[in-house]
Amino acid sequence: AKGVAKTVAETSDADLQDAIQKLPKDQQAKLREALVSLPAKSAGASAPAAAAEEAKTAAPEDNADGDEIPASWGWPKEPFDAGYLRQYVLVYTKASKQEEWDEALAARSVGGDFADHLVEKAFANLLLNKEGTGEDKNDRDHQGIDPNAYKKGKWYRFLNAKGDCNVYVHNYTCDITASRPENFAELTAEEKARLAKLGVYIKELPDKLANIYDKQNQIPIVFGSQEACEALKVFSEYDKNWQLLDCTKLKRVNSKALEESRQAIVNAMKLGKWLCVYLGDIIPELGEKICTTKNRDTFPIGLWQYNGLKSDMVKDKIYRDDDKEGGQCVVRDGFRICVVLMYDSMCYQHSSWRNDEMKSRIPNFHHMEQVRCYTDQDVKKILEIAENS
Repeated sequence: AKGVAKTVAETSDADLQDAIQKLPKDQQAKLREALVSLPAKSAGASAPAAAAEEAKTAAPEDNADGDEIPASWGWPKEPFDAGYLRQYVLVYTKASKQEEWDEALAARSVGGDFADHLVEKAFANLLLNKEGTGEDKNDRDHQGIDPNAYKKGKWYRFLNAKGDCNVYVHNYTCDITASRPENFAELTAEEKARLAKLGVYIKELPDKLANIYDKQNQIPIVFGSQEACEALKVFSEYDKNWQLLDCTKLKRVNSKALEESRQAIVNAMKLGKWLCVYLGDIIPELGEKICTTKNRDTFPIGLWQYNGLKSDMVKDKIYRDDDKEGGQCVVRDGFRICVVLMYDSMCYQHSSWRNDEMKSRIPNFHHMEQVRCYTDQDVKKILEIAENS
C-alpha cells in the first residue's frame, strides 16, 4: 500500500476533485460535503510552541506568586502521582480512531491507487463516521495544551504506548506534548521507587517477557496480585499464542495431573506458543515430589531451565508417537516459557518466608528474571502502600 501513504489532509484540491469525479453524479454532492467536514491539517510541532508563547503573554491577573496555583485556572488541588501519569500516557498515546482506520483502509487498498484510497476515506467519513469527524470537537482533546502548563507545575517524560519515543505529560493538567517544555523535571528518587513498586502494566507484559526470554536468555517469573495472576491465567487459556500449564492441580501429585501437564508442555512446543506455568498462590513441592526421575517422562526438570526442553533426550521422553510429525519431535519457533506466582501478602510483595520458599521449591529459581506486574485495579493500592512505607 505504498501508493496510499498520503492522507486526505495532505492532498491538493486537484486530487480531491479528481477523486470526486470517480463517483456517480448523485453521490458527488454528498462526497464534497463529507470532505469539507474532514479534520484540517495537523499543526504538528508548532502547537506546543504556540501554546508556550501564549503562556508568556497570558493576562497578568492569572499569575500567582511562588508555587500557588490560581483557582481561576481550574486545576486540581494536588498534582497527579508519577505512577498515574505514566499509566495515563500509555492509554492516551494508543492509536487513535483515525490511525486505526487509516491502517485498515491501507490494507484494503493494496493494489489500488491513491484516488481509490481517497474515495474510501470520504465514503467512510460520510456514511460510517469511522474517522470520528461527526463527534463533538469541544472536548479537551481538541482544545490544545493549557498555556498555564508552561508557567507552573512540572512536565515528566515517559515512553509512549508503542515504546518508540518519549512524550512529556504535565503533572496537573495531564496535557501531553512531544516537545520538551522549559519546566520539564526529572523524576525524583522517591517517584522512581514508586514506579518500580508498580512494575510492568499487564497489557505491556507480553512484550516485556519476550524481551527477557529472547535477549537475556532467561525464563521470566511474574509476580502479581490475585487479580493480575488470575487475569494472566485466563489469557493463557484463551489466547491462540499461549498455552496454560496449571500447576495448582499438582498440589496433590497424581497421574492425571502429570499427564495433563505433559500435554500442555508438548502442545506449546509443537505449536510454538508461550507456555504459562501457573503456580497460583501456593508453590507445590516441585523439586522433591514432581520433577523427579520417576516423572521425567511427564514433568521434566528441564522445564525450569532455559532451553532445557529442547534436548533430544528430553523430547524423546515427553513426546508420544501421536505427538511426533514424520517421526520427529518438532519444536516450532515462538516456544517460550514464563512462570506466574501470586504475592503471598496484601502489600504487593512476598514475605520473607515466601522468598525462602521460592529458592527451595522452584528449580533453577536463581537463574530466572523476576518481573512485577500490575493491573488498573492495583495502581491506587500500590501507590498508597509506597507512599506510607
